[in-house]
Amino acid sequence: MTTSRQNYVKCPCCWAEFPLSEVMWIAADITLTDDCFSDDGGNVETLQKRFLPERFTPDCRAIDEKERKCERNFACRECFMEIPQTYFDSEPMCVPMVGTSGAGKTFFLTALHKMLKENRFEKDYGMSELSYVTGLHASKNTQLEEQVQKLFSQTVLFEDFVALRGTEVGDHEKTLHRGKINEKTVAHPFTYVLGVAEKKYALGLYDCKGSVFTQGGEDSIGRAENVFTESVRESDFLFFLYDPTQTESCVLDYTKQSGREIRDADGNIDTTKLRGLEGKITEPTTKLLSSNVFGTVAGYIRGYSELTEGGKYTKHICIIVTKSDEWKQCLPPTTQEILDRIPEIAKIPDVSEEVENWIGKCDPAFVTAVKEFAIRYTYIPVSAAGRPVTQHDGVEGYYVRGSRGEPLKPSWVDVPFLVALQSKGLINV
Repeated sequence: MTTSRQNYVKCPCCWAEFPLSEVMWIAADITLTDDCFSDDGGNVETLQKRFLPERFTPDCRAIDEKERKCERNFACRECFMEIPQTYFDSEPMCVPMVGTSGAGKTFFLTALHKMLKENRFEKDYGMSELSYVTGLHASKNTQLEEQVQKLFSQTVLFEDFVALRGTEVGDHEKTLHRGKINEKTVAHPFTYVLGVAEKKYALGLYDCKGSVFTQGGEDSIGRAENVFTESVRESDFLFFLYDPTQTESCVLDYTKQSGREIRDADGNIDTTKLRGLEGKITEPTTKLLSSNVFGTVAGYIRGYSELTEGGKYTKHICIIVTKSDEWKQCLPPTTQEILDRIPEIAKIPDVSEEVENWIGKCDPAFVTAVKEFAIRYTYIPVSAAGRPVTQHDGVEGYYVRGSRGEPLKPSWVDVPFLVALQSKGLINV
């Protein structure tokens, strides 16, 4: 694969764009430090010093003020967050991922990380021109690495129950701290480089809290402005996670189709027969209404772009419909068969139409919100594990090996990336 170096770099954390000559180096000597970031509790994180070098070794490595040769570790001149060197040879792409609390972002991201690392594009889809490029560590993707090992380990016993720590908790936003002033909150995305033919694309995947896009949410819109709403405005395409188990009409339909009776003798929903987040459908909150969250996201995009009130969003939106193992029986039998196989790229539009039709029947407000806002969108059913989520001691997760010892088998989790790349004209499917 040949690449051409960009003459600029776009920071994946604060979206500042500047010449490569202004990229900062990270000092090698451990005694050279900067207090750069703080968390919500005011705890300051001390990092290696960032600096613009004046001296270099013959092999073009910076020399810090303690006379140490620096490794090729770089940082943004604006927010001091680390920028991987791979970004210098890659076209940046911003991919925000929004969804209601509990929509399945953590499990989806974990399964997606596993699939990308396996680099199955040629084997599964016949795409020899598409590859995952290793060695990218802006955010280190540490949490996802740990969660892949935890969820997909081949050594766990079949009765082992695994729950995952939410990816949007704590690790993916930081407050820039210089002296005693907290100047700006910056993002901390999961980062990937995909090779497409002879070019590389650096994707920053931003785990956005849906609650900040909802009136009355627990987070202040002002506090989140620089992280979540800005990533949506900067986006090249948008991932929106829709969870049917949070919509009462969807739950009533798929439980009826599967023969799981959840009504009592009086026709009321028996909460003892619900599982996972289904239990919250009898106590709906603003945060769990996908149509409200999507509508507010659309409002932000309209407010910060050149879209008129009746204008249409032209970038592609992937509606990632999670937990398909729960509800896929509501789709036609031929579509269910497609979901049980390795994805057939040519079938994606047909599957999208069937999923949209089903959601439109059960949750017309959401489908209407999407249609009124976007020109291009695709509904993509995914299952992070290939089996229904369960609860143990009030926590959602999976019995990893299942009742018969089968490992978890993610379904369609990498299809959103293929759809998004196709929408940019980068691949032909």
